[in-house]
Amino acid sequence: MKAAFVLIGLALLTGAIWMTGAGAPSSRLLIGNALGQPMENGQIGAFLSIDNQGAPDRLLSVSSPVADASLYSPAAEGGLPVPTGTSSLALDAAHVRIALPETAVAHGDLIPLTLRFETAGDVAVKARVSDPAQTGAAAEVGLFGMGDICIVGDGEPAPEIAIDTVRDGDGWLLRITAQDFTFSEDLMGLYHVPGMGHGHVYVGGMKLGRVFAPTYRIGALPPGAHEVRVTLNTNDHRAYVVGDVPVTASTIITVD
Repeated sequence: MKAAFVLIGLALLTGAIWMTGAGAPSSRLLIGNALGQPMENGQIGAFLSIDNQGAPDRLLSVSSPVADASLYSPAAEGGLPVPTGTSSLALDAAHVRIALPETAVAHGDLIPLTLRFETAGDVAVKARVSDPAQTGAAAEVGLFGMGDICIVGDGEPAPEIAIDTVRDGDGWLLRITAQDFTFSEDLMGLYHVPGMGHGHVYVGGMKLGRVFAPTYRIGALPPGAHEVRVTLNTNDHRAYVVGDVPVTASTIITVD
């Protein structure tokens, strides 16, 4: 099994490419932005981005020589799908959870991790310890991970959402139908406007990105059944919740 070693700092992407043997599909993965953030439960969450420039792959497991490390995988069994294109392990999605022995870690420390991919093999990264993660109430209303939420107030627009997917070449076109909601990229990261914001897209719990329009293209996926989920979020990235129900929709893509 091949291995490659990448040192990744707060926002540094050094880049690496892994190739399979002759006659097999190639796997070209660039891993970046690996951060370790202390969480309220005493563990450290590790978050990173994956730019897959080759065939789809699957993240099977994670380990560390200095700690107990595991994948938080909320919507996939047997590993996380890594589609062609960009995806990430994020606070509000699948991510790595690290339980260190009774050893204090400080801002800037590096935690070595080995990510095991189905095709690319073992990839070693180092997650730099950063500021504590700001956890929210997402899990309390049935959403992935620990993101924050926005409960719709009386008299405010109460968004609704439905989604479906159709084949689009080697990938899939995600179509979003939203009511009482306006997509806006210009105000992303700024102040909250009721009934306005963007979507967050997940496949198998892996976060693909943000969506600012009623359509979004998902790249090629590995074989299997994959849950596609979209949440509607405020300009400041909180997930909309109406009553006690998050504004989210899901469907299944099956790849032979």
